[in-house]
Amino acid sequence: MTSVAELVIEGLRAANITQLFCLPGVQNDDFFDALHDASDITPIVTRHEQGAAYMAMGAAQATGRPAAFCVVPGPGMLNASAGLTSAFWGFARVLGVIGQIQKELMGQMRGALHELPDQTAILRQLTKHAVLIDDADTAAIEIQRAIDALVSDTPRPVTIEVPVDIWAAKTEGAIEEPTVTLPIAPARQIKDAADKIAAARSPLIVVGSGAYDAGDQVSALAEVMNAPITTRRMGHGVVPTDHPRFVNLPTARELWADADLVVGVGTRLEFPLSHWGTTDLDVIQINVDEDELDRHRIGALGVHGNAATACREITALLVESGHTGIDQSARINASRAKITEALQVLEPQHAFLGAIRAALPDDGVIVEDVTQLGFAAHLIYPHLAPRTFLSSGAAGTLGAGFAVAVGAQAALPDRNVLAICGDGGFMFTATELATAVQHNIPVTVLVSNDGAFGNVKRIQQLRFGNERTIVSDLTNPDFVAFAESFGAHAVRVETADELEAGLREAFANPGPSLVELTVGQLPNPWPFLRMGEVR
Repeated sequence: MTSVAELVIEGLRAANITQLFCLPGVQNDDFFDALHDASDITPIVTRHEQGAAYMAMGAAQATGRPAAFCVVPGPGMLNASAGLTSAFWGFARVLGVIGQIQKELMGQMRGALHELPDQTAILRQLTKHAVLIDDADTAAIEIQRAIDALVSDTPRPVTIEVPVDIWAAKTEGAIEEPTVTLPIAPARQIKDAADKIAAARSPLIVVGSGAYDAGDQVSALAEVMNAPITTRRMGHGVVPTDHPRFVNLPTARELWADADLVVGVGTRLEFPLSHWGTTDLDVIQINVDEDELDRHRIGALGVHGNAATACREITALLVESGHTGIDQSARINASRAKITEALQVLEPQHAFLGAIRAALPDDGVIVEDVTQLGFAAHLIYPHLAPRTFLSSGAAGTLGAGFAVAVGAQAALPDRNVLAICGDGGFMFTATELATAVQHNIPVTVLVSNDGAFGNVKRIQQLRFGNERTIVSDLTNPDFVAFAESFGAHAVRVETADELEAGLREAFANPGPSLVELTVGQLPNPWPFLRMGEVR
């Protein structure tokens, strides 16, 4: 016999989770009592539930492996919900262990501490699998299903809820190594995709985070197709930006105008399909999520399978048939040169991002918050490898960046992790500096300080006029003194040279660091990110 709490801990072990980002509370006391004896799982106490969920997201994104957090029900779960929705759209294998009120009081609306009318219903909207363990006798079965779901198919969050009076309940059963399931594309879909590619004259490949482990296979497919490769944000590093076939987003839009086939690999393809036009355009969608195969383009040819396997099999058929795509190098180079010249307007972002790239080792990780330097990084930062640029994707979560970076750094103790935040977004989770100091997590945060929610302010100025900005200016603390008050290293810089030196110093520091970059209003990157139809 074992307790439900011990079974959940077995589930963490089965998923190879060795860190738990958490905040304790009375509904989870029995779980944490059991965790006290689990010397192979390190609890990392955070200063807010959102921080716990964001950190688990960062650890999962940076490693490609599951990561976990634990919070109390009600306000604790709701505080963590922004992290769950960010992990949902950031495609992270996050396990949320979440408490519940006493079983017999659930749904009674008696005002029990931390009660919600239907917490499970909320969690089902934020995850791909949510389970409530309200019966100790079925706990092992339900936990096993949750762990199996966590490691399988589309990377998205999973939650396990346990009522306060169920944690210590004794039961039989054990948790086994999870069963990983990934779809295998039918041979007919592979053949149809190869035939369609063979008939194309000017194809384009778009990659997303579903291709993180398929860089070599995507590159090989592009060579046979003679096709350029692009990404918007989630697929950065699948193919390095210095690869001869890689083109950035605005260059891809130039090529989109004449493309006759787009092959999406591990991407939802939502952005280009909904913004650049689709007249007379064929689409192939390779994805482990069957729902994405024609969500944004009815009639798209769906290949329901793992990106690496599907690309390899399609390439093999093309090679076997002797296919060699039509040379597109002239139009690619012309479009690339045109956009490169146009992007020179983004200065000083070029200089600042160049300083970051120079200071950050090749295997270093940057985490974007919703901020001007982060936007520009999509366009002009050299991305060298997958999982080295972390984003909340479609969630677009302002304020997540620093806490996500803390989690990524905790999971990658021997590499450098840098959060790129604005002054507004940083303050959402700035108190997690205490977490980084307490657990000696050597994360670095770059705070770009323009004294405003800069993106909001620019939009207001462009839409309504310079005299009609509202609730976008900020009064900030002294960020250097703020960081030092936690025991973190901190420095203030103004120029690109100072930034590079400050970052090198921060990366060499054995503990957490803050670099404040004082800036004015930066040139607008959005004309290059949100361009309209071209066909």
